[in-house]
Amino acid sequence: MSKIHPENIKIGQISDLHIGKDEELVQGIDVRKNFIIALEAMEKENLDLLVLSGDLSDDGNIGAYEFVSQEMSQYKKPWCFIPGNHDNVHLMNQIFNIESDIRNGEYYYKKEIHNKTIFFLDSSSNSISSEQLEWFKKEAKKEDKEFLLFIHHPPCIAGHRFMDAKYALQNIDEVQHVLNQFNQLQYIFSGHYHSILTAEFGNKKVYICPSTQMLIDEFTPYFCLKSTRPSWRIIEWGDDFFETKVFLY
Repeated sequence: MSKIHPENIKIGQISDLHIGKDEELVQGIDVRKNFIIALEAMEKENLDLLVLSGDLSDDGNIGAYEFVSQEMSQYKKPWCFIPGNHDNVHLMNQIFNIESDIRNGEYYYKKEIHNKTIFFLDSSSNSISSEQLEWFKKEAKKEDKEFLLFIHHPPCIAGHRFMDAKYALQNIDEVQHVLNQFNQLQYIFSGHYHSILTAEFGNKKVYICPSTQMLIDEFTPYFCLKSTRPSWRIIEWGDDFFETKVFLY
């Protein structure tokens, strides 16, 4: 990464933690240790925002959210999260008190960071509801400058043979129709696919963040474990500037 310019903002992204209800291994992986490794790396960065982009829990268990809350209570910079398809928004609310941004059981919102706007949508149902898309259109029309978007699921087919075939966003066409209405949106960040991928649709680039749990091989049509090394993404974004890089532990 280049040295950050004062007018740029720096964002960290950790995705697909898959924390279990207790300290037992998840699929033979110490997911709690992997998350702590990624979080400690983020603490060394001068971040304006850290985003946990879904699947904080492996099975929507409150114990996972209690663990994440405990770890994040020691993190002193701004942070936020979106739910993934393994998460339970109701239980997340019990731990993180996010009720003000929950509508019909979905958690979506936007943030202003140093006069720059970032949207966060909820694809935990494996789709993005019409209500969310209407809210997004209404709010995005207020933006006259470039903005970013975080969604757990990639809003496009991304070239991952296993995940595209089995676990892609269910209403991709509907979502793309809405997102393509906004030229101010060029960069979209997701997780879900447990791989390091970049995809495109329209004038938009989708950057898929790998997981702290494990990497899945993108070239095979069946589940194939590639690595259990935790990984994360750093984004630097400003006026007429964008740069992002993935780090593997």
